[in-house]
Amino acid sequence: MDSSQVREFFERVAGEWDRMHESFYDETVIDALAEQSALTDRSTVVDVGTGTGFVAGGLAPRVRQVIGVDSSPAMLAVARDNLAALGVDNVVLAEAPVDALPLEDRSADAAVANMVLHHAPDPAAMIAEMARVVRPGGTVAITDCVEHDHEWMRTQQADRWLGFSAETIAGLFGRAGFTEHGYAELGTA
Repeated sequence: MDSSQVREFFERVAGEWDRMHESFYDETVIDALAEQSALTDRSTVVDVGTGTGFVAGGLAPRVRQVIGVDSSPAMLAVARDNLAALGVDNVVLAEAPVDALPLEDRSADAAVANMVLHHAPDPAAMIAEMARVVRPGGTVAITDCVEHDHEWMRTQQADRWLGFSAETIAGLFGRAGFTEHGYAELGTA
């Protein structure tokens, strides 16, 4: 599956995505990302693969600004509506691929991604790009699937990768230039 096929999938399901993801994750991912990123009310955070704005909307009350980036215009349109319904005014949305974020180097305190890494064409490149936009001492925090064998997810969810083991994550962060990283499992679906 190439990038255009992943984008086409999300263009097609954008209006249904909030309902579809309920069986995969809930608000606990927002708490985990916020905790791991040590966010404060002065933080600027980039939400990579923001989708419908679920994480951006959950982080917005905790930080100064969220920059939500996604490659799907349809998902960003749903995000705008969702964020407006929440009354959130500190989220900026931008269209771009996960490996070419439209931000200056070292411009954010943290970069987060929820259930995006398994869609990335090159997960190490996505992590490296997230690191590029984070200030020294900042954090890159990612929630994603553990390694599994659910091949149906490739066609029904546009997954390129069937989750990641702790060893794979360590290797990806290492290839992206990280010397410190951690791994924790939040729960099972």
